Amino acid sequence: MIFHPVVVILLLLTFVVQEFIPGIEIAQFATLFLPPVFFFTASVAVPFPIMLMLAFGTGFLWDARHLQALSHAVGDAAELLGDGGGSEFTTGLGMPFGISIVFFAFLGTMLQGIRPLFKRGRLEFPVVMVGLATFSWMLMQYIVISFLRGSLDFDPMLWTKMITGTLLSMLAAPLLFLLLYSLARLSSYEIKYEGLRYRFDGR
Repeated sequence: MIFHPVVVILLLLTFVVQEFIPGIEIAQFATLFLPPVFFFTASVAVPFPIMLMLAFGTGFLWDARHLQALSHAVGDAAELLGDGGGSEFTTGLGMPFGISIVFFAFLGTMLQGIRPLFKRGRLEFPVVMVGLATFSWMLMQYIVISFLRGSLDFDPMLWTKMITGTLLSMLAAPLLFLLLYSLARLSSYEIKYEGLRYRFDGR
């Protein structure tokens, strides 16, 4: 079945495209986090073992690209918010390597429950869930960073960045869902949901 290998290839391509996505200056340089959003959309289209593999790959590559090798905790909130070159959601300052894998595996597991809607082509609720997953991912990162830093300070600019990132993910999600849905049809990939059992057949 070619659906799964193509999804993996598309996921890798999102990391390349991410490098060319600019931040929005009026929203504290919030940006579309394409690899996480693609992972969240793909989580409703693949079986659980493949989702875990994608979570590992997404988390590993995200941390390898964005985590900085620092031995000290994060600085103050102003430094975290940055001036356009980085943020707590892209640099991951002070976070242990591999923590993103845990975040993606947890959120991907939650998204597995809406797979029947993807099968029927009903994308309204999945789009909302992708937005919630994106917001939760950013929030969990900030909570971990704050814990390591030893203080929790929700600056208004932080909320602006998180909400903007969430809205951008919800704008991109329908396009990614339609891409995956079209790919599933072209490759004769069928999702059958039977409680906790998943069956796939290429007919």
